[in-house]
Amino acid sequence: MSRLTPAQLTWQDQQPRSVEFDDIYFNFNQGEAESEHVFIQGNHLRERFAHLAPTQEFVIAETGFGTGLNFFVARKAWHEIAPVEARLHFISFEKHPLSLEDMRRALSQVASATDILEDFLAQYPPLQEGYHRLFLDQGRVLITLILGDLVDTLPELEGGVDAWFLDGFAPAKNPQMWQASVFQHLARLSRPNCTLATFTVAKPIRQHLTEAGFVVEKRKGFGRKREMLCAYWPETHSSAVATPPREVVIVGAGLAGATLARLLAERGIEVHLLEAAAQIAKGASGNRQGALFVKPPLRPTPASQIQMTGLGWMRHYLRALGPEAQAFSHLSGLLQLANSAQEVERQTQLTPVYDPRLVHFLSAEQIQTLTGRNILSPGLFFPEAGWVSPPAFCHFLLQHPRIHLHLNSPVTDVNWLASEQVWQLHTPEHRWSTTHLVLCNATEAKHFSVLAHLPLKAIRGQTSEVAAQGLPELNQVICGEGYISPAWQGHYCFGASFDLHQAEPNLRDADHLSNLQQLTQVLPEFAGLDPKTFSGRVSFRSSTPDYLPLVGQVGDYSAYLTQYARLRTDANWPISGPAPLLPGLYVSLGHGSKGLATCLLSAELLAAQMLDLAWPLPRHLAQRLDPNRFILRDLIRRRI
Repeated sequence: MSRLTPAQLTWQDQQPRSVEFDDIYFNFNQGEAESEHVFIQGNHLRERFAHLAPTQEFVIAETGFGTGLNFFVARKAWHEIAPVEARLHFISFEKHPLSLEDMRRALSQVASATDILEDFLAQYPPLQEGYHRLFLDQGRVLITLILGDLVDTLPELEGGVDAWFLDGFAPAKNPQMWQASVFQHLARLSRPNCTLATFTVAKPIRQHLTEAGFVVEKRKGFGRKREMLCAYWPETHSSAVATPPREVVIVGAGLAGATLARLLAERGIEVHLLEAAAQIAKGASGNRQGALFVKPPLRPTPASQIQMTGLGWMRHYLRALGPEAQAFSHLSGLLQLANSAQEVERQTQLTPVYDPRLVHFLSAEQIQTLTGRNILSPGLFFPEAGWVSPPAFCHFLLQHPRIHLHLNSPVTDVNWLASEQVWQLHTPEHRWSTTHLVLCNATEAKHFSVLAHLPLKAIRGQTSEVAAQGLPELNQVICGEGYISPAWQGHYCFGASFDLHQAEPNLRDADHLSNLQQLTQVLPEFAGLDPKTFSGRVSFRSSTPDYLPLVGQVGDYSAYLTQYARLRTDANWPISGPAPLLPGLYVSLGHGSKGLATCLLSAELLAAQMLDLAWPLPRHLAQRLDPNRFILRDLIRRRI
């Protein structure tokens, strides 16, 4: 997630112009009308919106976001015509994103952006490479803004697209974006009867589209432009798409299960959520408060890219909820204090790596001014981070008429009935049959024979709680070796211990003392508290050997061993062809201590895989979460 340099603009009569491409972004007087003609009418969007199913998700993908003009025009048409529960997902690529200031100035002239401008700008992402999700109109309209070079990022996109907007600067100004390989990927991603529109009728563009398999025609252009291009992807060119499920069974009502249940229910799917306990979020998702935070590295790694993407998703999801989110979260900022000279050096080196809207370095004096507390260490400040109450958030997520919660329902076994093509589960009161089953029950999932091979481990953690009355007031989350959140409902929550070897389920005085010692190292004003007066909670985080979760469709273990046996003797053997996957069986497990940053993102990935929607991560990062990755690893290492 490298930091990007914003587009360099000049302004001529309030009209933005690219310095690099020496071209305007849109016509000041007729930009919205041209977008309506070329992209809305060119893709027959008004007619198509009117005929959508009640909860259908319609996906538009655009090859150049620019000022976002086309998005706002499409959103206006959507709200005028589409069913109330339908969802618009607008995906757009941008190599040279506008700065926040330039974006505000450009959109101040766009009438269709007026009613949503402040919400959009509040979520406009930091200029870092990667996938950024914006939640608008109470989640009815989504933007996935993919920052980076289209030539590199388009091949990594997975999922189906219903309409393409081929925009961006003209082929003569920006030939790289219009090369033949781009059109092959447009074809790969197009759903049956997908349409396409663009302002250019250049002969190479017509040829690339035809060679990729599109049926192309010229139509009347806008204004003084004589012609424009439209195209569609014939249904006969598309491979069969699996029928999406009408009902899904999920096991586990913690963060992983609750986020997935909500995302599926909002897309019209009935969800049965089975929870073994008498309450939701009784495992690792039951801690009173958790820090919404990811420690940024100097050099991006796959793990950090996934976690940082998930962090951005969660922030924007909460922001979009507005006042509702204040019942279980507060994004007032987070400080990660430097506890050594080496850490100070590392943090100062981060300054040029990340957009300051995401994170920036503060001196000890600046931190004292910000917090009003006697903090002696410098550190990193994350202005849009904060804390979330996982159990309260889970409770909010499950308030949906299509989610059916079944408490006191421990699943005793899971079996595939080949004759009926369903998964069968048994609970004390019921026998369940389903075509789509998702296991989100942490290390308990290993008790089922079909998942016994998964390398999940339980890590004990203990948080401490103390009444806030008479203690210093905190307005930001403070992180050192541990963390403490601002007081909520009259109590401070801090910790947490991390113990790979201890299995004690009860609170330990030694861990309360350790949590207090970590706290007073950064906030000496809390010294003098008696650990014996603390309450708290013990939970066991489910984790994996590489500390990334297991998310996706489960493979047939025996078939994997047979199909990929050659890896035992040739670690570089190229893997090709479809993997042997178990039909309709998925997992979201092993989120460890990063569940607040990874569960929502993982839920969207699972929903996308089930429903043929656009994935929320590039393919190479989604593969890092594949629950079958450790089978391949162990074959290569000859452990199996």
